[in-house]
Amino acid sequence: MHAPHGEYFPLLTAQSRTWNAQIGDLTNPVFSICDYLEIRGPVNPDLLRAAHLQVEREADALRLGIITVEGEHRQFVHPDPTPLRWVDLSARNDPAAAAAAWMAEDVHRPVDPLRLCGAAVIKTADDRFLLYWKVHHAVVDGWSLALIFNRTAVVYNALSEGRNHEKGMLQPFERLRESEAAYGEGKRFFADRAHWHSKLANHPEPIGPSRRRAQVTAGRRLRHELTPDRVARLGEVADGLGVTWSDLAISTVAAYVGSAARAPEVLLGLPTAGRLSPQVRNAVGMAMNILPLRVPFDDGSSLVGHAQRVSREVRELLLHSRYPTAELSREITEQGGSGRLWAAMVNVMLFDHRLDFAGVPAIQHTVSIPLTVDMTVYLIQIASDGTMEIILDTHPDLYSAPESEVHLTGLLSMFDAIEKAGPHTPLRSLCPGPEWPRASTG
Repeated sequence: MHAPHGEYFPLLTAQSRTWNAQIGDLTNPVFSICDYLEIRGPVNPDLLRAAHLQVEREADALRLGIITVEGEHRQFVHPDPTPLRWVDLSARNDPAAAAAAWMAEDVHRPVDPLRLCGAAVIKTADDRFLLYWKVHHAVVDGWSLALIFNRTAVVYNALSEGRNHEKGMLQPFERLRESEAAYGEGKRFFADRAHWHSKLANHPEPIGPSRRRAQVTAGRRLRHELTPDRVARLGEVADGLGVTWSDLAISTVAAYVGSAARAPEVLLGLPTAGRLSPQVRNAVGMAMNILPLRVPFDDGSSLVGHAQRVSREVRELLLHSRYPTAELSREITEQGGSGRLWAAMVNVMLFDHRLDFAGVPAIQHTVSIPLTVDMTVYLIQIASDGTMEIILDTHPDLYSAPESEVHLTGLLSMFDAIEKAGPHTPLRSLCPGPEWPRASTG
């Protein structure tokens, strides 16, 4: 069978994991990433369309479609970019509410396997625009979406100043295909397998704060913004502890989960970009992998000891982050385990944002449907001034709405306590008090 749009080629391992979950029900919208930039000022529509077309030409993963050929999933690249939709809601009585409703409707649309990515500009006022992207997780990951937003801004700014916009800044999808083929045939694959089987030997059954289990589902989402000065203060704490901002955030979530679940060990799901070489760092596509971060929890440990231990574990995990999580889960199951590698998850996304359009600032927001197996904590940089958003997604069968609110408050109180703590403060002094919803040990 010949591809009507060119060559058919197999899905990458990370793509297959997501598409196999999607293909049984194309009406299920939970596997799409839906984010937008809030552009707080006027933009030139023609320049924005031109920037969009340039980014689509560079990032061919945005033009991927998936079909089934003789029982196997295959993908192809559309030759032409998808036009940028222009939606003018500025005349509505409440343009912001109309924009939110428009995006919510689009987020919940059924999946079109032949067109898995699309973008729109929503005008809500002469000086307020939303650049919205909906990309399917089987072809584009969160790292890639940040690249797309940044590249669109860079090209727009170059066009507005009459400068060359340096074609080729985004690497083609083919780079990810080449990288995966080389990894699967090399020694690194087998070294990573040995590492993970050793790391997970006799691992405990993963538990979250609820101490119960459930299947992955759409979750309940809560948000809180971390101001730039607060982010900076936490950065100073991290520097004093000899760890990165990201390490401090991950170690805080690990301590929170360990304390709430009363667990001597914590297995946290940790998403990784899956891009260990410069050749694929700017490649747009689906390369994200999730692997278990295994750390002990002792509430008598000092803040510095715990943070540095977690930092070492994160560095080690990243060195072996290419090994496919689906393969690891299958192998653990064959050895008699449940195959469950984590309960709670944490995802820290610190991007090199250059989010302005000819001097007009932009802030990134997500309207994706939350998907979780227990509790997921995101810490996402949303603006170039360092502003971050902490997002808590909780499983509706494991956490009630009031419990979810208390857990978000508990996490924020831990960050507050860490700002004021000394390096040798014991973790038990930083965890929330007895009023929070501790898990039942029964």
